[in-house]
Amino acid sequence: MNSGKSVNLCHMLWRILPFVGIAIWGVFCITDNLGYDEAYTAALISHPVGELVQITAQDVHAPFYYILLKGFSSLCDAVTFFAPEGSHFWQLKLFSLVFMTAYLLLGKYMVKRLFDEETAVFFMLFSLLMPSMGVQAGNVRMYAMGLFFFTAAGLLACDILRASTGKKWILFTICGIGSVYSHTFSMIQTFLLYLILLGALLWQKRYTLLGMYAGSGLLVSVCYMFWLRILYRQMQERIGSMSQALAPTIYTPIDYCTDWFSDPLAPSTLAVYLGIGLTVAVGYYAVGHMRRAGDYAAAWAMGIMGLTTVIGHLLSYRVASGFMGRYVFFGFGGLALWYALGMKEIRSRRARAAVGMLFFLCFAVQYRSELQIEYDDGLEQYQAFYEENIEPEDMILASSIHSLYLNVYHPDRPYMVYGSLPAFSPFHNTTVFRQWEQLADVEGDIWFFALDSLQAPDFSPHYQSECVLTFRYMTLDFRIYRLIPLR
Repeated sequence: MNSGKSVNLCHMLWRILPFVGIAIWGVFCITDNLGYDEAYTAALISHPVGELVQITAQDVHAPFYYILLKGFSSLCDAVTFFAPEGSHFWQLKLFSLVFMTAYLLLGKYMVKRLFDEETAVFFMLFSLLMPSMGVQAGNVRMYAMGLFFFTAAGLLACDILRASTGKKWILFTICGIGSVYSHTFSMIQTFLLYLILLGALLWQKRYTLLGMYAGSGLLVSVCYMFWLRILYRQMQERIGSMSQALAPTIYTPIDYCTDWFSDPLAPSTLAVYLGIGLTVAVGYYAVGHMRRAGDYAAAWAMGIMGLTTVIGHLLSYRVASGFMGRYVFFGFGGLALWYALGMKEIRSRRARAAVGMLFFLCFAVQYRSELQIEYDDGLEQYQAFYEENIEPEDMILASSIHSLYLNVYHPDRPYMVYGSLPAFSPFHNTTVFRQWEQLADVEGDIWFFALDSLQAPDFSPHYQSECVLTFRYMTLDFRIYRLIPLR
């Protein structure tokens, strides 16, 4: 009787968990709140495709995600009865939710086919409970898309090793192309996946499949060759422009873990340390399951994540000092499988309940923080101030590109950036402020947007600054000054 009830509960969860995911993650996709990177994306896709590609060629990411997002946004804009007047960004966040839902469906159907229904349920459940999944579900960046493509490629590789067909190789190749074009580090993870697949084919002495493998790898390489040349040039430029490499400290591993098990914008110490402990504890059972079953797919997936972290850390010495823990997020489907296999191996109901409660605690703590960020009233304060005080003939002067990003809410008016502006800036109607004569023709007021963490420059003897608004938005503290001419 109890066994039958467990089977029925498992099947019910298998059916409903993707819908639960839409409900849990969907709340992050109905606001206009954008962080700097998200605003960068929103500004970038407002350019024609040709300009979009040119801008990305000067930055670090391939244009694939941005082009798809631009098409999706245009499609949503065509549904005019959903689009309110003014700037709206729900469709950009919805694009990430679409890929996260597709990722859950991979767990529902492919993990079930490769393992069983119980493993599929745990895979989806732990995906929903991992704080980093919720962070990326409504993030206007390429992480959800890369997670889907790389997870699909990894599961297809497992499927090919069990029973190879031409259809599987075609799908594997398509997902490989999507993965390498999602992000530089998803490209690295895809390369490692191909190496592991080659090793598995040789270990199993399935030499007849090497032709299909070579064809798939060659096609992915040829498709990526266009962007690889640009990526190589970008890396060379970064090597030449680096003044000091990022030196690791005792805190560097914790910084990575904060990205993996929490959110750097709203870090939870509890979630980070519980996440580390649960990964090790559940991993003990996952290893036992893999040794008993003779299937080490989850271990190889964790190995890819580990190697990617090492590669990124080493690249931060030689190329760019900006490697972050979230750059391995594309492999988190493997982490979900690691958890699922470990949970399946735990036989005690009490132990399972304890593990589940600890995972839920991590989820609840971080979910609350994410809701506070997503629904803070900083944007409302800024918009109310803007509508009441800033006129079309006024000039907005930003302290840097990071305070300039509020441009996305009113992109049609002129802006200036104090000091310098990167060549890859996508923000519209912006010029660089270098001399006071540039402000001579401004007929209205001059407003200076700055971050509270940076000291405002001295505008004397030309202007006196008066702080008129302070507000907190997306964990950043903004200050708006009115510049009063000194005559």
